[in-house]
Amino acid sequence: MAVRLAIAHRSRPKVGELENGDGVMVRQERSRTLCAVVDALGHGPVAARVTSEALRCLAQVDLNQDVESIVAAMHLALRSGRGAAVMVALFDGQRVHCGGVGNVELRTRGTRVPVIPTPGILGQSHRALRVTSAALLPGDRMAVFSDGLSSRLELDDTRNLSPDAACDLLMERYGRNTDDATVLVVDVETP
Repeated sequence: MAVRLAIAHRSRPKVGELENGDGVMVRQERSRTLCAVVDALGHGPVAARVTSEALRCLAQVDLNQDVESIVAAMHLALRSGRGAAVMVALFDGQRVHCGGVGNVELRTRGTRVPVIPTPGILGQSHRALRVTSAALLPGDRMAVFSDGLSSRLELDDTRNLSPDAACDLLMERYGRNTDDATVLVVDVETP
């Protein structure tokens, strides 16, 4: 039986900027759901264009591919720009498959998903992508966030909050004004 997901996200540009170099993609096709956070290098209009290109690529990729193929497609799409960091989570109805390049992080409450982002810059150079998979259970929560939020981010204080309220709390508590900031929260619900 496929799990049901409740998803929310928040993103804002660096204080003083109008355009955001961070972005989120959430797509669902049949039993597969793609969740990704992109953080282009820098901030402002140039970073916003890079993120826009990454999101355009994610909007078109075949969700029947694996995470490695999705990240490879983004790498090709971004090769002429300044590059980006990304974390991709692909839910197949039973398991989540995750992989990332650069400094976009993933935290979980409940089932542990031991993701170690691959060093490098998407669109420029990076090592072989590290991908991990885990079976998520009802009650599990996952958060993906850019480096505009502190790496000290903890999910325990969001235990009784909806994904929307959790995003608000995490942005308020861990967001940095010196960079674009994005957080995506996914709850696994009882089908």
